[in-house]
Amino acid sequence: MYIDFTQKLPAELCSYIVSLLDFDSMLVIPKVSRVWASLFYIDDLWRRLTIENNWKLKIPTDISELDEQEQSWYYWFKQRYQLEIRWKLGKVATHYLIGHLDSVYCLQFDDEKIITGSRDRTIKIWDLKTYQCIYTLEGHQGSVLCLQYNDQVIVSGSSDHTVIVWDLKTRKMRGRLHGHTAGVSDVSFDHRYIISSSKDASIRIWSSQTYQPILMIMGHLGPVNAIQLKGDFLVSASSDALIKLWQVSTGRCIREFAGHKHGLACVQYDGKRIVSGSNDHTIRVWDVETGLCTNVLEGHTGLVRNLRFDGNKIVSASYDRSVRVWDIK
Repeated sequence: MYIDFTQKLPAELCSYIVSLLDFDSMLVIPKVSRVWASLFYIDDLWRRLTIENNWKLKIPTDISELDEQEQSWYYWFKQRYQLEIRWKLGKVATHYLIGHLDSVYCLQFDDEKIITGSRDRTIKIWDLKTYQCIYTLEGHQGSVLCLQYNDQVIVSGSSDHTVIVWDLKTRKMRGRLHGHTAGVSDVSFDHRYIISSSKDASIRIWSSQTYQPILMIMGHLGPVNAIQLKGDFLVSASSDALIKLWQVSTGRCIREFAGHKHGLACVQYDGKRIVSGSNDHTIRVWDVETGLCTNVLEGHTGLVRNLRFDGNKIVSASYDRSVRVWDIK
């Protein structure tokens, strides 16, 4: 004998029972009856499921501008669920941005634009809606090896040994920073400091306001290939196979992280964890407080050239021509 529990139990309990189903099973619910369909479209149900999955949704602050469908939590849950499935299956839509005349070495992006730096000595700003280049910045005399931007400026480093600060709104050069004696491999900045690393094995700290030099750090025995600034702390990764944690205000080395068998090409730091990629083909996760390596991720067959991490996901790119998504847990 089958009993329709929606006829016997309170609506809140029915909604909870429905929430225990997987998403594919839930899609059948509206087809059962109007009563069941009313359970399916309860907005609080989808809000609760979104929170339980720890999904971060970029919902516009002014929902009055959205159409009726986009104002429901079900709509946003479904968008995020489909994105999760595409991540797992590797299904993507591909768009090509054509414009640079040589290799692209660096990029950063947000919801509206992509900014790229190239061996052709230019920086290009692309519109993500049209996939077209809307501005080209020229000023470096060598390859643009690294860049970072915020809502006001772009900071770029080049094989011409200089760092250039660009005004993002006018696209004009605000200043050029001299000091390195080899190519600038990475930059990281905030409202206080502009920090650059170089193949000359040095790290240089400049004022974000005056562009004047504040400090030079010499601590690595090889080229410093990547840096990450977070508060008063800076993480650096070098071809000497070491990662170092520095206090920016004093220039003092706080901790050293050893474990990679070959030089490092990239590093990311969120204040608690460091994630690094190396020419030993591995990615390592480090605990900043203890200095211990908590995870070694193996799978790439070439140098791990770049990576990003957010929460428990790491995305890495390698000379083995693959991009991999890792679960830290």
